[in-house]
Amino acid sequence: MDIEFRGNGMRGNPSVGTCDEYGVSGITSFDDLTEARRKIAESHPGFKLLFSLDDLHQARYTSGHARSHLGMDDATEEDIAGLPQECFENGEYVGYPTTKAEFPICLRNFTNLVAATSFEDACAHGLTLDEQALQEWIGYQEKPVSIIDQPMSALLVPVQESYQALAAFPNGYFTSDLDPAKSFAVARHFSEAHGYELMGVGASYIGFIRAEPPDLSLANLVAKDFCALYNTSVEKLQARIFAVAQAVSGRTHLWLRYVE
Repeated sequence: MDIEFRGNGMRGNPSVGTCDEYGVSGITSFDDLTEARRKIAESHPGFKLLFSLDDLHQARYTSGHARSHLGMDDATEEDIAGLPQECFENGEYVGYPTTKAEFPICLRNFTNLVAATSFEDACAHGLTLDEQALQEWIGYQEKPVSIIDQPMSALLVPVQESYQALAAFPNGYFTSDLDPAKSFAVARHFSEAHGYELMGVGASYIGFIRAEPPDLSLANLVAKDFCALYNTSVEKLQARIFAVAQAVSGRTHLWLRYVE
C-alpha cells in the first residue's frame, strides 16, 4: 500500500484544486482501505476524507459538468474581493475556483443547492435496479475492492460532516442520475438513520463506511431504505430485502449506485 501527499496543485485533482489530496494505491483489501483512511485522518484533524471509487476519469469529467451546470462555482464580487492574488490573472479573476481559498465559496453554493432536498426526493427520482444491476451490486459488496479504480484520490475536505464532503467532488450530471443534491440527501439519511459515513464517490457509486458492521436487524432496516431508493416493486420487495440484508450484514462498507 502506497500513500502519497499531493497537495492541491496536481492535474486531475477531483476538487479542481480547492482541496488537498493524497494518492493511494496498492489497495488489495477493504482492510487496506480502512487503514489508509485511518492513517490519513489521524494526520489531518478537522477534515473529512473523500476517496474516489469507480472510473475516476469519468467521475472527474461528469463532476466538472455538474459543477458548471448547477452554478456551484459562482462567486460574487464580495467573494472575489477577499481572495489571494493567485486567484487572478492580469488583475482579472480566473472565473472558477482553483485554490483552497475558494473552497468556502463552493461549500456555500453546495449548501444552498442541497438545503431543500430530502431522502424522499431522492427515492422519487425513480432509480431502479434490474436483476443484472443487483448482481453487480452484490458482487461489489462481496468483493469491495473490485469497485476501486487505482490509484485512488483521497481529498481532504474541511467540513464537519462526511456527507458535506460531496461539495468538493459533486457528481450526477445526466438527467437519469441522482444529482448532487439528491446524492447528498441519500448520504445524510444513511448517516443519520444508520450510522454510515460517506467515504467515497465514483462515476456510478457512492460509498459508505460504518464503525461497526450492522447486525441483521439494522441490515434489514438498511435493506428497506435500499429498496425504497431503487423503487422495488411490491412483488419483489421481500426477496430483495432479504438479499440486500445478507449482502450488508456483517460488513462495514456499503456501496450505493446513484445512476440508472
